[in-house]
Amino acid sequence: MKNTFLSLFFCVAVVAQAQKSPIKFGDIPMEDLKMVQYDKDTSAVAVVLEDFGHAYITVTSVQVSMQYERHTRIKILKKEGLSWADANILLYHSGSAEDRITTLKGASYRLEGGEIIETKMEKGSTFKERVNRNFNATKFTIPNAKVGSVIEYAYTINSDFYINFPNWQFQRTIPTRHSEYYASIPDVFIFEKYMQGYLLATTYEVKEKNSASLPVKMHHWIIKDAPAFKKEPFMTCEADFVSKINFALAYIDSPGQPTKEVMGTWQKLNDDLLENEDFGRAIERTMFLKEKAFEITAGITDPQKKMEAIHTYVKKNIEWDGQEDYLLGNPKKIMEEKKGTSGDINLILASMLQKVGFDVDMVLLSTRDHGFVREQFPMSKQFNYVVCGVNLDGKRFLLDATEPLLPYNILPERCLNGKGFVVSATKSGWIPIVPPAKERHVINTELTMQDDGELRGQVTQIHEGYGAYEAREAFKQHGKEKFVKEYAAGRDWAIEKSELAGHEEVDKPAKEVLTVSIQDQATVAGNVIYVNPFVRGQLMENPFRSEKREYPVDFGTPREQIIIAKLKLSGGYALDEVPANKLIMLPGNAARFTFSVSKLSPTEVMLTSNLQITKNLFTQDEYTKIREFYNQVVAKQAEQITVKKIAP
Repeated sequence: MKNTFLSLFFCVAVVAQAQKSPIKFGDIPMEDLKMVQYDKDTSAVAVVLEDFGHAYITVTSVQVSMQYERHTRIKILKKEGLSWADANILLYHSGSAEDRITTLKGASYRLEGGEIIETKMEKGSTFKERVNRNFNATKFTIPNAKVGSVIEYAYTINSDFYINFPNWQFQRTIPTRHSEYYASIPDVFIFEKYMQGYLLATTYEVKEKNSASLPVKMHHWIIKDAPAFKKEPFMTCEADFVSKINFALAYIDSPGQPTKEVMGTWQKLNDDLLENEDFGRAIERTMFLKEKAFEITAGITDPQKKMEAIHTYVKKNIEWDGQEDYLLGNPKKIMEEKKGTSGDINLILASMLQKVGFDVDMVLLSTRDHGFVREQFPMSKQFNYVVCGVNLDGKRFLLDATEPLLPYNILPERCLNGKGFVVSATKSGWIPIVPPAKERHVINTELTMQDDGELRGQVTQIHEGYGAYEAREAFKQHGKEKFVKEYAAGRDWAIEKSELAGHEEVDKPAKEVLTVSIQDQATVAGNVIYVNPFVRGQLMENPFRSEKREYPVDFGTPREQIIIAKLKLSGGYALDEVPANKLIMLPGNAARFTFSVSKLSPTEVMLTSNLQITKNLFTQDEYTKIREFYNQVVAKQAEQITVKKIAP
């Protein structure tokens, strides 16, 4: 949104003044230069000393614009913190208009022999990189940054896109000592403002400021001593949980004029997208695909086989370029270059399916690395992805053709993020994105233990669903030789023979059969040997280390791991002690672990471990239960078998 609503303001003028940063550029306190560790987090590799921002909308008789000023200062404490000297500024663009950086400066400072050494960033040291259809990034590196340096940068952005009022993130993956944000907004612009995260503002105040005939409200937030945001296992993205203030323009209420709705409703968003030339109308401008679609499906009568044939064609003939979006570019160019974004690929897939008679709708998503969608805010910017929905025989199939290593009826795991919004002329609305498969691994070992503790035999591993995709991806990246070697990485294994199947066939499980000898699985102590026959797949540690967790555990997909370990002893030893059976269950069968032992003979035993996670999402309140569940699984799988030498 550029100056669409300028006529609503007549000739009033609201010119906001920038709020000054609480720190002066280049004036670095000596205690910050001398700092060698951050007292509130001695493990920190760097700390944000000051982060200040001010965004304000200016209205004049000729334009409505937005300015955004930022000043950031960071102390580098360890080598791992040097990456914080790299920065980028996101700039929105639409058509020929783009956000503009009007000022930018940066410098590093460090003490040498009691003197402050300052190195300024030179002009022209930035470069621009395309992020997606609507964003470019201006990137730069603060020069001469070293461990012990203080770095800082400041910039100003002028923008015509005031609808994209800047959000502000108070928390990062390093601690922040002081974060302060001002948002100056004329009263005619009604923004929804919502805080997220678990930190309380040290200061929040709103001041009324009159400029010409339109009042302005200046919102002011401060958060001090924000701890580093710690990424935990099984979570979506950082942006969902860091402490942050978000803005969404709902409507414009200009004096003497009808209220202008901006955010609108989901129905309005649906209708707008149906008329969008690069979305709903895109299918109509791809008639050239009709002949190819009929050629691909010629002779196929089963509708699902037709669907699969077109899906296979698209995923094999258009390579995904890694960009996530939901619009279609130039379809002829995409087909010629055989490469495109996720939006390009899945809208072409939908178009070809529609051409041969399928009832097709597009389903908007926000991927796991983009964040969850807040249904109370009907905004297209909450989405970054689209998949194709096919309605067939009362069932909806969700298709994505970006991943050649997945079957047609399994969405990439990045898409499994709650709900999707169906864009349709007759049946728009929300649908749950339910995992169509689980991540399943079955490990079967048949090993014989020698008198010196060496294990010899066969290890078979079968991967299904999302587990098969992981195996295929690793096989594709490494090739067979390196893929097999990874089994022995960091272990004292000798792989004598390997047989692989299904790693290049998406409709079959992936399977590895290895003939091995293993030297490091048993401990010999005189006449006693202690051995754990779980040579593959054992959970060595609990992934949930933190005692408390402030956000959900999101597994994405159901999971199952079965380990069947059959151990036979050589003639010199017999079984002495074996682990006991065990069953652990969480309420509602959300997670289940069974451990069983069968003593087949004095020299032969079989252990079976079955770990199942049937519930995808555990709330913060359920965290202690899932953590303790994993504690018990780790402890049980670590138990050893005791064997003793047979007396002559």
